[in-house]
Amino acid sequence: MSAPAVAKPVGAVFVKDTSAAARANKPLLPVAPKKGLKYPEADLKFFRANIERAREEALEELRMLRERLEDLTNSENNEDSSIYSMHMAEQGSEAVEKEKTYAQIQRIQDYIRKLEEALGRIDDKSYGICRMCGILIAKERLAAVPITTLSASYKIRQRCPDDGVDRIVAKNPDALR
Repeated sequence: MSAPAVAKPVGAVFVKDTSAAARANKPLLPVAPKKGLKYPEADLKFFRANIERAREEALEELRMLRERLEDLTNSENNEDSSIYSMHMAEQGSEAVEKEKTYAQIQRIQDYIRKLEEALGRIDDKSYGICRMCGILIAKERLAAVPITTLSASYKIRQRCPDDGVDRIVAKNPDALR
């Protein structure tokens, strides 16, 4: 007897998923957290301070990147008016530097937005709950990656832990020594 296939959307097309998770009837959609599941106020206060510190650091980095971009733009404008034009290779290097700076600015802006979303989740007491498994995300993971919405268990294995507890365990514990 063949295991039932589960259809899941891929773009605008539905594809049959015959993976072990689908055959074992593992949920592919997010699971609602248990009623009343949340971190205590003391933990949320710690997480808020951690996120606010990360946000301040990111805002400072954004300020420095914008200054760098302004400097690159100003130096380009100054060289346009000089008697000696810049060599084509130098112009290319400056263009690459500007593109890299634009990309870094975009990445930092996205990170700041995710930090602000995390602060919103703290306000509504849903911070630290895995959006796929509905379990509390390990405190160590939240301290290291404050914007996360996935438990380490789900992020690494693409499945929820059987016992409902998020653990961060090295695949090879001897490698940490």
